[in-house]
Amino acid sequence: WAAVLAAARDTKGGEQTVGLVRAIPRLDADRQKEAREALAERLTRMTPATLRTMLSDPDPELRRGAALACAMKDDAAHVPDLIERLDDGSDLVVRAARAGLRSLTGQDFGPPAGADDAAKRAAKAEWQ
Repeated sequence: WAAVLAAARDTKGGEQTVGLVRAIPRLDADRQKEAREALAERLTRMTPATLRTMLSDPDPELRRGAALACAMKDDAAHVPDLIERLDDGSDLVVRAARAGLRSLTGQDFGPPAGADDAAKRAAKAEWQ
């Protein structure tokens, strides 16, 4: 598992990204966590433009990974992109965007996990 995961994380090519994104929902909790970390690490090599595109992808696993990669790149230019994800339909993406914003800014305006649409909109306005 460790070797396969390392190869998926480190090998060039979009098929590796797609493979991780497709595999994550099928894995048990421990391996899912490891695969999500590998995906986020993999995505840190992407350009800001590519990450912006990934933040709007239909797949929530890719949006989540892209949000975490934005934070891992430690580039405040991604703050507006992460704010836009605070009202995402997937709570996993919202939590990743919030974590990224906290990491990049040192502040926390929410929203809390499991927030309803009104709370997400309020947090988004506060961040802006």
